[in-house]
Amino acid sequence: MSLLKRPSVTRRRKAWRLSIRARLMLLALLAVTPLIVDRVHLTESSRAERIQSAYVEVVAVARRARDAQAETIEAARALMQVVSRAYVASAARPADCAAFLWGFAGDAPWISSLSVVGADGRITCSTRRQVIGLDLSDRDYVRDVQRTRHYVLSDYLLERSYEKSTVLMAFPIVRPGSDEVEVLLAPVDLHWLARLGQGVESRTGMAAYLVDGKGTVLAGIQSRERLVGRRFGDHPLVQTVQSAPDGTATLEGFDGVRRIFGYTSLPGTDVRIVVGYSEREVLGKIERESSLAYLHLAFFGLLTVIAAWLIGEHLIVEPIRSLARTATRIGQGDLKVRADPGAWAPEFVPLATALSDMAGRLAARERELRAANAHLEELASIDPLSGLANRRSFDARLATEWTRAGDAGRPVALLMIDVDHFKLFNDGYGHVQGDACLRQIGRVLAGVADADTDFVARWGGEEFVLLLPDSGLDRAVDLAERLRLAVLGLRIRNEEAPAGHITVSIGVAAHVPGPDTRPQGLIEAADTALYAAKRRGRNTTVIEGDARHDDPPLAVAG
Repeated sequence: MSLLKRPSVTRRRKAWRLSIRARLMLLALLAVTPLIVDRVHLTESSRAERIQSAYVEVVAVARRARDAQAETIEAARALMQVVSRAYVASAARPADCAAFLWGFAGDAPWISSLSVVGADGRITCSTRRQVIGLDLSDRDYVRDVQRTRHYVLSDYLLERSYEKSTVLMAFPIVRPGSDEVEVLLAPVDLHWLARLGQGVESRTGMAAYLVDGKGTVLAGIQSRERLVGRRFGDHPLVQTVQSAPDGTATLEGFDGVRRIFGYTSLPGTDVRIVVGYSEREVLGKIERESSLAYLHLAFFGLLTVIAAWLIGEHLIVEPIRSLARTATRIGQGDLKVRADPGAWAPEFVPLATALSDMAGRLAARERELRAANAHLEELASIDPLSGLANRRSFDARLATEWTRAGDAGRPVALLMIDVDHFKLFNDGYGHVQGDACLRQIGRVLAGVADADTDFVARWGGEEFVLLLPDSGLDRAVDLAERLRLAVLGLRIRNEEAPAGHITVSIGVAAHVPGPDTRPQGLIEAADTALYAAKRRGRNTTVIEGDARHDDPPLAVAG
């Protein structure tokens, strides 16, 4: 009987046999038990103090945000005063007004743009070109500034697409001896709300809202839901914060989370800054402190797990992660990266080498592809017959030079060149000779033009264009005559033409780009001058001004 019971006794002894690690964990538990009891007692006695401390802290954060707004507005007002005086003193012209304003806006990160509104209420100058000409004469803040000649702040404006709120600051610009009042306008970005938590103990349950008198959320941070722009007029939180200029309360927030709130008003508005800490988060700290005692029981066991984890992390996981990061960067197009095996195990070296070789091969193929694409792009912009730029390239270059000239207030000239009687030449001598003739004229045109600044292109058929940036009519006419004489000097026979040789007719136009002009107008002016040259007998140059005195353009062949 005793022999039958011995295995069971042995199993029970093994079951109760504790390892040294388990015994150490038990001793640790016994050692920290008094500490746990003491901490529980301290937790209960300090619960009320923690809640009161949270109330004090959220109110302090809200008031600090209020002060930050006041500082931002005052700094903006001071800057606007400086800009207004400098603008009057400099008498900035529209051409350089934007650069003048940029010189101030660049040093003020809380101002996204600066604009000048004329006495008629239209924006005449701005660092944002797209708003120039916008009519703001119906805006209250513009009318108030022009009436009172004092700076004015608009109501809060909510930009839903960016989820931020701004106010517009309008400042008067009064020139000496003038009764007209211009307005300097700047949107002031109240980005201070996003920094409410700076200098405050980090809390995952913290939320902050900027709420107007109707309960609309103008801005918010650290919320689980997208609340900006939503109205909560009947929400208990809105009713509470609107009942007094400042105070505290514990209730559910807009996202349904119960929080300890502190709030204060922005001076001169019905807007409230509301800051709240999750009640669960505040009280959870006490609960976590109680849980800490139990964590000590597993501390020594975790040391072994952590040690094994660190060793595996260093010898196995980190090399694999490094290779994965390298592969990811290669996949994202960074073909200069190479895998560095470092002090890894030898098994990882072949993989790292293969990955680096692959990156090198991909880089070489990408260079080849980039070169091929560049060549194709060049071919797409070149006229294959003349070797000059084609119509597509000309349109793009004209748009670029037009914009550049408009910004600088400089002229742009255009020569429209047509080969006289070319259809008769083509019919009489054949298309091969016609193509050769066009190539010779293209070479002459390229030789006359300045390769560094001018732009030569084949317009189509027997027509060419020469774009002259930063050039007026004097240079354009001089180049036109040199070109006409150079073509005449080729002495290309054309018995079908009255002159007996190939000649060209040239129309010249030059414009200074402005708000009411467009590139097509320059083309039309040069084309009109070209038709005038045709009507005057060909082999001549006509300027756009002279062409206006001719009869309306007639269809002239060749």
